[in-house]
Amino acid sequence: MKQRFVIPIMHALPLNKLRTVLVVSLLTFTITCTEKEEIQLEEDQWSFIVFGDIRMGMGIYSQLVQNMASLSPDPVLAICGGDIMNHGGNEVEWAAFWEYTRPLTEKMDVHITRGNHEGNSDGDERIFRQQLKSVHEHFYYSFQHENTLFIILDTEIPGEEKGILNHQLEWLIALLNTADNNPLIENVFVSLHRPLFAQGEHYGGQLKNTFQLHDLFIEHPKIRAVLVSHDHVYNRYDRDGITYLTSGGAGAPLYHGRGGDFYHFLLISINKNTNRVNVKTIGLYNEIIEDFDL
Repeated sequence: MKQRFVIPIMHALPLNKLRTVLVVSLLTFTITCTEKEEIQLEEDQWSFIVFGDIRMGMGIYSQLVQNMASLSPDPVLAICGGDIMNHGGNEVEWAAFWEYTRPLTEKMDVHITRGNHEGNSDGDERIFRQQLKSVHEHFYYSFQHENTLFIILDTEIPGEEKGILNHQLEWLIALLNTADNNPLIENVFVSLHRPLFAQGEHYGGQLKNTFQLHDLFIEHPKIRAVLVSHDHVYNRYDRDGITYLTSGGAGAPLYHGRGGDFYHFLLISINKNTNRVNVKTIGLYNEIIEDFDL
């Protein structure tokens, strides 16, 4: 609950006492504004969390992890949009990431979408596969939970960077067609690191086949959102009925100038009875910044 406070009139105080009052008032203001909210889901909902772009900003990330791990009931899984590290293939950075992520991995699976900072050299890929304990042939794959299909794409394939091309594109098209014909799948979420329509510092940037992918997504109405990172901001961008959610504020230096420049994660919940999909953008102090349905 927010507390009211009053800063006293200070013009008649000596300078040393004035400084003391200012410090005390500032501390009171800080404590008041950073008081955490409790976020709880309804019993008939299940949820997952989304975050991206840590870039070894572990102080911020550890606070967000505490917030994510305190959600009740526990989310069933997490999707990291990539750019965990500064330097691809750095095992020390990987060790730090897993240590700070432990409150999550003790409760749920964490799926990692490869970012450009994870690297794509032979050595980078070998270590990435080891860290993920991946059993998949590629770094793009899919999995299902309840009535929802999750698709993890890879924008960093050597020679195919900044696009979803060739075999991966053919695989994606076939997968979406299969989902359309599967009555047990009602929702599809697509995750890729680089955005189709960049909204932050990379504003105006696109993938090599942005419009081919966008047109493909339009053809498949079960897609509820496309989840991206890369820009160190939060952004919600709707185009032709497709919602693109940028979550790139999990610890990396923020991009300023186009809004959404705050640290955050996303909590996406799905009602088991009505299939209502809700998204909450949650800030560093567990405050709900945005709350909307897809």
